[in-house]
Amino acid sequence: MADDPRGPGNGLLYALLGALSVVVAGGGYYIYRNNQDLPSIPQVVQQPVPAPQQAAPTGHSASQVAQARSAIADARRMAARGDFRGAETALQGADRIVPGFAETAAARREIADFRTTRGDARRDAAHIATLVEAARIAIARRDYDAADRALDEAERIDAQDPAVVRTRNELLEAAARPGRRDQQH
Repeated sequence: MADDPRGPGNGLLYALLGALSVVVAGGGYYIYRNNQDLPSIPQVVQQPVPAPQQAAPTGHSASQVAQARSAIADARRMAARGDFRGAETALQGADRIVPGFAETAAARREIADFRTTRGDARRDAAHIATLVEAARIAIARRDYDAADRALDEAERIDAQDPAVVRTRNELLEAAARPGRRDQQH
């Protein structure tokens, strides 16, 4: 039996290698998918850092400039994660290390722009939710014109929003039912 070619040796080895390959591929895919969800701010993240000799204010050592740039990079990473308070704290640290550093001011402006853009998106989402709710209430009252106006406004903000599309379909279905009223009494 020692010469039996059907032994578990090679088959088990190939099965383990196959399972390991599946785990590695799955892990790589998982990491790829999770990195796709990170906010994209190319104007903040991908800016080249000028050489210390060019941008170093007079009277500050190269190590101070490097520390300030490190704090600025930390601030940009924090802002990308939505931690604007931490980003401002990091920028204040850069200000203490190298007061009046132009790169700190530029990073502060970029982060403020990013924060404003992010806040606008949140406000738009809240406004859409309010309009959709108003449309649903109007549909329940059978005030289809009011529902249509609310949904028109929501569609001007984001016509692809799933809640807007769903509510528009609800309005069309309700308006097509027999015995509907076009207006309130």
